[in-house]
Amino acid sequence: MVAGSGLWVAGRGAAMAVFTLAPSLLLASNAGKDWGVEHRSHVDPVTQVRIGEMTAGPGAASNLYFHFPNFTADNRLLIFASNRTGSWQIFRAEIETGRIVQLTDEPGVAAQAACPDHTQARRVYYLRGPDVFALDVLDFSTRKVGTIPSPHTGGFQQPTLSGDGKWMTLAKQRDERNWEIGLMNTATGEYRTVITQGFRVGHVQHSPTDPIIFYVWETGGYAPQRSWLVNADGTGNRPFYARTDPKTWFTPLKEWVTHEAWVPATGEMTMINDRVGVMLVAKDGSARMVREGHYWHAAASPDGKLLVLDDFEGRIWLMETSTGSTRLLATGTRGKDRSVHPHPSFDRAGRYVIFNSARAQPTVALIDLRGLPAK
Repeated sequence: MVAGSGLWVAGRGAAMAVFTLAPSLLLASNAGKDWGVEHRSHVDPVTQVRIGEMTAGPGAASNLYFHFPNFTADNRLLIFASNRTGSWQIFRAEIETGRIVQLTDEPGVAAQAACPDHTQARRVYYLRGPDVFALDVLDFSTRKVGTIPSPHTGGFQQPTLSGDGKWMTLAKQRDERNWEIGLMNTATGEYRTVITQGFRVGHVQHSPTDPIIFYVWETGGYAPQRSWLVNADGTGNRPFYARTDPKTWFTPLKEWVTHEAWVPATGEMTMINDRVGVMLVAKDGSARMVREGHYWHAAASPDGKLLVLDDFEGRIWLMETSTGSTRLLATGTRGKDRSVHPHPSFDRAGRYVIFNSARAQPTVALIDLRGLPAK
């Protein structure tokens, strides 16, 4: 489609056939629809921090998962998911103006599994079943990158990108008992199997700094060994954070370590030690507790100097990594809807904290750290 022209161009070279689409077909998709500005703000009654809510229209809105910035590479557009049209689709919100534009309008889009390309400001990747697409956030065109090959019975997960953006890490369930992690070339669609495992694989994430992939043995609770690393070429599969001696555990019981996210600048990883605190795990798997407490998720600023945390009461905290000192930013984000997980994270510059909030309705909220009131 030639953007804004209503023309579909078929073929290449000198002899191109041009067909004019009927007006009814041009209006069939809401991709590109301008939903206007819905931004509203309020001051948290406990912290006095101003919080912006990006949506106030129909339906719910949700951020992407917290393990990478939910922003385009130029940090100008926030990418989020909403079901305001009756199905979950991908949207963008301009940070400076709050203007919302719909990006997709098709069945089966895994909207909350979208992945902004940190190497190209106009590109966001998403899945529709086993098919992988690249979406242009400005002209709304899509390119099919490739298809996750059979065998598969589902189990597709949010893609993540290698540091250079050339490879996308994907996952699938092969059959009743086996799972697979694979890489897809973002330019050609070539697919390579990295590893297969005879257990449920989850939380698959490509390192931002090294050719390694993190994944977990997903049990919904304790696992004999939860966290793993494998080299991108399929070699060197190994436990990541692992303590075999109970005397070295942070708790008297077997540790449940979960909700992992890479630190963009360092290649370390934040992990939640359930009901104990927040850990920072080095590349060799050694870990230190950086903050004790009953937290839920943690994500690092791009330089790793700050962490943003949430807890089960729906509070959002800002923490200095070096000291462990915290500041309460927001309260009541879960509202009356306990199914909402705040999943806080940073933008690509460390200026904003974004999170899910159900204070008034399920929406994506934002705090500008430059405007925090004096303590």
